[in-house]
Amino acid sequence: MSKKVLIIEDRRENIVFIANNILRPKGYEVITARDGQTGLEKAQAEQPDLIITDLKLPQLGGLEVLEQLNEKGYNIPAIVMTFHGTEETAKQALRLGAKDYLIKPFTIEEMYEAIDRALKSVTSPLPQPEDSPDKAETAQLGQELSRLKGILATRERQLEQMGKQLANSIGKTEVAEIAQRAAAWEEDYARLNSVLAQTKDALAKTDGQAQALAEAVMVQKKQLGKYQQEMKRMAHELHNLSEAMRLMAQDMEHQIERLDVLIPRQKES
Repeated sequence: MSKKVLIIEDRRENIVFIANNILRPKGYEVITARDGQTGLEKAQAEQPDLIITDLKLPQLGGLEVLEQLNEKGYNIPAIVMTFHGTEETAKQALRLGAKDYLIKPFTIEEMYEAIDRALKSVTSPLPQPEDSPDKAETAQLGQELSRLKGILATRERQLEQMGKQLANSIGKTEVAEIAQRAAAWEEDYARLNSVLAQTKDALAKTDGQAQALAEAVMVQKKQLGKYQQEMKRMAHELHNLSEAMRLMAQDMEHQIERLDVLIPRQKES
């Protein structure tokens, strides 16, 4: 019997993409809702195997939907999607039963991995406190966190270099837009560093914070994925812009040639 997945998303094109390109090809039965209230009602009526919900929705937000389902006793695994994720929002989603947290834009592979983890979690409950990671596992998480921070720093340098290259080839409007994106990324990165520092301090006091560190690593991986996707998109835009400028130059040359034919220049007297 195929598993049922409820998509709660206010943008129709996003629903169509997830349903037709990710879920239905794998045999999932798809249920949809365009606002949080409808999503809540369908979740209770249909009791799907999985909920994929956007964070910001009309009427009820994604976290409010999960909270009300928890209060009513519905234990349905969920995946939360958002354009602007924060560490605190991710932790809140996980506390409300979300099994994964995807930063838009995400790849099809990332969604498949999230779905797989969410559905497996139903049959594989989280470890009890007595089974919490020991100090060796906590140290490994810290090393992974340091490695991710190094990768993020490298991505920022690459983005800075790309910005300088774009400044030499495109107009001021495009440069300003890219600069705004870069500033937003820097704010996200600073916020992540602050929260991670707080998590490390808490970890030093008690091993019970190991789960919080694991969640921080997961969120930072999502953030890194967003950076990588944005770099690809910028490179694609640069290619398209370069091609458009080349075609415009060709068209201007043709127009000048036509003018020369239609309106011959007067000879100097």
